[in-house]
Amino acid sequence: MFLDFLVCTIGWIIILYHTWALKFHFDMPVTPPGVRVISFLVILSAIILSFLVFRFEQPALPQIIGAIFLSFSLFLCWRTIKESSNAKLLAAFDEKLPHGLLTTGPYAYVRHPFYTSYLIQWIGWAIASWSVWGIVPVVFMTTTYYLAATGEEQKFAKTEMADQYEAYKKKTGRFFPRFSG
Repeated sequence: MFLDFLVCTIGWIIILYHTWALKFHFDMPVTPPGVRVISFLVILSAIILSFLVFRFEQPALPQIIGAIFLSFSLFLCWRTIKESSNAKLLAAFDEKLPHGLLTTGPYAYVRHPFYTSYLIQWIGWAIASWSVWGIVPVVFMTTTYYLAATGEEQKFAKTEMADQYEAYKKKTGRFFPRFSG
């Protein structure tokens, strides 16, 4: 029961942290409809995973591994916020074109470290649930972040940074680091 509580508490703290970031970190005077969809899916996914964690018995090891994933997710999100604190980033599905390119900190390894941190969160929580049904939120959230990242990358192609972004894409992975040329 302690591990159930720990996993779900970390998961919900991450969601609160992401909510804070959405409101105070991103340049978003008006909430894009896509952000509303993501917010709905996040809450639904968290409820499903919390239910699975509390309703069914899990071995301690997957819960410990899940808690480690969740903790790393929180760290990566914090580190990404710190790195991008002055960048005035646009929110997911914002229609405006990007006005800058970050390539330091977590951005030196992946093009979308916020989405990476979110994916690590969902994967960790699913592992901790130790249920095949835990995969469902991971699939929905991965698809959503993939669509958001694809749209953001297409917008870079329409800016003066297009060539710079193409070179950056060759050195970094979308969600996970690229370890080969």
